[in-house]
Amino acid sequence: MIKAQSLWFKGIPKSDHERWAKELLSYRNAFDALGEVLAGLEEVAPLKSDYDSPSWAYKQADRNGANRAYATVRKLLNVQEE
Repeated sequence: MIKAQSLWFKGIPKSDHERWAKELLSYRNAFDALGEVLAGLEEVAPLKSDYDSPSWAYKQADRNGANRAYATVRKLLNVQEE
């Protein structure tokens, strides 16, 4: 079996969990590569020029939301064997 988010098994009959877990593990290399791409898209610090805009708070909120989405997907991509 695998250690993964339960969301991967939503809608999958209990009888198919083992088969689905093996299939997920076969994608691990692709998941790892995608996780690295997503990590590169995350923006940690705001640019100084962002603060020159009157709408800097909206830009920061958008950046925070995007980073949160990237982190959620990266967490889902962390599929490991137990």
